Amino acid sequence: MEDLTTRINHALALEEVRAERFASIARLTLLAILTVTALFNANGLTLEANAMNFGALVVGYIYGLLVSFQIARKRYRPFVKYFTSCVDLLLVILLLFLYTYIENPVVALKNYVFLVVFPLIGLTALRYDARLTIVAGATALVSYMGLFAYLLLTHSVQLGSSGYSDELFTSRVTVVGQATKILILAGYVALVAYMARYSRRLMERLVREEVEVQSDKEAMERELEIAGQVQDQLLPQEFPKVGSLSVYGMVEPGRFVGGDYCDFIKVGEGRLLVTVADVSGKGVPAALIMSEVRAATHLLASTNLTLAEFSEKLNDLLHKSTERKTFVTFFAGIVDTQAELLSFVNAGHPPPLLGRNNQLSPLSRGTIPLGVMSELPQCTVHTEPFPPGSWLVAYTDGVLEHRDRQGEEYGEERLTQSAQRHCNGDAGKCVNQLLADVKAFGEGRELDDDLTIAVVHWL
Repeated sequence: MEDLTTRINHALALEEVRAERFASIARLTLLAILTVTALFNANGLTLEANAMNFGALVVGYIYGLLVSFQIARKRYRPFVKYFTSCVDLLLVILLLFLYTYIENPVVALKNYVFLVVFPLIGLTALRYDARLTIVAGATALVSYMGLFAYLLLTHSVQLGSSGYSDELFTSRVTVVGQATKILILAGYVALVAYMARYSRRLMERLVREEVEVQSDKEAMERELEIAGQVQDQLLPQEFPKVGSLSVYGMVEPGRFVGGDYCDFIKVGEGRLLVTVADVSGKGVPAALIMSEVRAATHLLASTNLTLAEFSEKLNDLLHKSTERKTFVTFFAGIVDTQAELLSFVNAGHPPPLLGRNNQLSPLSRGTIPLGVMSELPQCTVHTEPFPPGSWLVAYTDGVLEHRDRQGEEYGEERLTQSAQRHCNGDAGKCVNQLLADVKAFGEGRELDDDLTIAVVHWL
């Protein structure tokens, strides 16, 4: 609660400073308008009246420039709004008071300069402070009524009881005319004070909602960060040792959490199971399904199922536990160092690259992605020779579809060329260099999708 109050007060203080700067500009603009008006009327006024007008304008300019200079130097203090608002209004009334010394003192009660108090009071609403509006309005009312009382006590004006016609079209002032003028000013002050109060409540509500949204966002980001840390623990932290095979895999999520998965599981003497999967979609939903794929993979790998049976069981599980629009592209391969063979099933996954005898070729696709249908059509186990010196690069489509700033995709050709350059030794170096190439191609763009690369190299 204290943090919320602090943020609201900070936001209001910033708006108050902006409003004071705007009021400073408006003050100088109003003085410019009054200057133009005084110049147009100069020929019709006495020398004394012109001296008062232009003298008051000079004082106003000096005052306005001093206030602007102080605000520009960022020395604004909250009391400044009360000082400037009240001084603005008192200067107007002071000018009207000076008019009482010219030939016809009644000019002080009928001069157009009085209208300036309305925009000056209106500017107080920009500070979101109803108290300021009331103080400024009370200053204008009291000072004007003081001017009115002074003229009556000094017998400078005669107060009549006739109607509006005398007030408007003669040099006399009337009770009804002056009372109406004061009531209109009081009503205007009340209206502006209500607007200031309403604006403040609206500002507080907007700030409160913004703070709540920001807090929710921060809490969600913390939860996603924790989820990402948990998911990292689901990915292989150590890689099994199978003969002289060098294995390494890495998943870089496009968000805090992702739907890519890779794993290496020893399934017998000299036999290594390599799995790479990509869950459709992104974010938390994909990550939850990924954890399901990971758990099922480890469970099924502990049985004596063939790769075809393994894939069909996993497909059945995903089909029953996910929505129809959700699917998982999946590659599972077993490297058998004794038989020097690679057996694999590809369920709609981008074809991994098989390097052998200094040649690089993509492995064929097989059946449809997992989870689409209750049964996998044409779920065929393919085999390829995998003698010493061979290597396998499996990846997800996020690698191929990563774009540069011009929108061009990385693509299979670039991946193949990069693999030919880098995948001739340690699997870890190969994975890191391939990922570095992909990111360099993206020129620093954020990842649109998860990036996963898994490499097996028979040294």
